[in-house]
Amino acid sequence: MWKKIASLLFVLIIISSLSSIVHADDESILKYQVILPEKAVTTHKNKVILVSGKAPVDTGITIELYGIIDFTGNKYSLVNLPEEEDYTLLSVVDTNSGPLGFAEEIELINGINKIVIKFNVDGVPPVEKIVYYYEAQHIFDNIRNILMISTAN
Repeated sequence: MWKKIASLLFVLIIISSLSSIVHADDESILKYQVILPEKAVTTHKNKVILVSGKAPVDTGITIELYGIIDFTGNKYSLVNLPEEEDYTLLSVVDTNSGPLGFAEEIELINGINKIVIKFNVDGVPPVEKIVYYYEAQHIFDNIRNILMISTAN
């Protein structure tokens, strides 16, 4: 009988300690968030994008921008993303969070951009966002040229 009670207490202690560990992970996820860009993979028609989020005051944050140089414009897309080693580091912005979090404007290159947000805190993983930047006017010009060629024939 005592063995059953002792084993039951042991199981209850293990369950309660696991729930506190899970709860601590949830708190750290809530403390360190990237708000913009919202999606993990997205398109953007403006050359400058706002990267913002939440972190405790005075947390050091590093925002790295990686790009892929594809002169043909045909090799990579949001469906066919580059391999990790194909990206080139283009810029690094170091900032600190304030009472309202952090926000930095990042200038994109034409094509595939990878933004890596690092909270300089042990145990908090970096956040990666893929942004495909396109110049709207360039696309409209290409469509107009295609239409002019097809009507000329």
